[in-house]
Amino acid sequence: QTSSVVSFNSVLWEWTLSSCWGDSQPSMPSTLSSNLHITHVVNATVNSPNAFPNTLCYLRLRLSDDAQQDLVEALPLASRFINTALKAEPAGRVLVHCSLGRSRSSALTLAFLMEHRHWTLLHALRWLKERRACTAPNVNFLRQLLTYEEQLFGNHTVFPVLCLNNNSYDPDV
Repeated sequence: QTSSVVSFNSVLWEWTLSSCWGDSQPSMPSTLSSNLHITHVVNATVNSPNAFPNTLCYLRLRLSDDAQQDLVEALPLASRFINTALKAEPAGRVLVHCSLGRSRSSALTLAFLMEHRHWTLLHALRWLKERRACTAPNVNFLRQLLTYEEQLFGNHTVFPVLCLNNNSYDPDV
C-alpha cells in the first residue's frame, strides 16, 4: 500500500492535491505524513477515527457508500476545505480518503475539480481515472455529481450508461 500512496501523490503534484485511500491506512502513518507533507485530511469514512487530530487539520464527513447517502452538503463543504488548504500560505497538501478509495473519496475529489478548477464532470472523471484507475463513484454519487455539475455550469456533460447487472456505469458512452 505504501508505494501506491507515494506514486499517486506524485501524479497529483501539479495541483498539490494528494489523495490516498484504504481502510488499512485511515490517515496513513506519521512517517508518510511527514514525508508527503500532508497538512489536511478529508476523512469520508463512517467509522475510521481521525488518526492524527493533534498534528493535521481534518474535515470529518461520516459518509456511507450506498444508494441513500446524500452528498448535497458534503460536496461543497469538502470542495471548500480542499481549496482553502491548497491556497494556504504555505500551501497545504490534502489527503482525501474513504474505505476503498473508489467511490466517496473520488466523488469529493471530483466535486473539488469541478468547482475550483472549473472542469466539467466528464473532464474531471477522465483525468482522475487516468491517475486512479479504480475511481468509480457509485451510481447514487454520480447522479448527485451530475446535479452538482448542472448547478455549477448550467448543464451536465456526462450521460452515463448504467449497467444494471452490476450497478456500475460507463461514463464515456
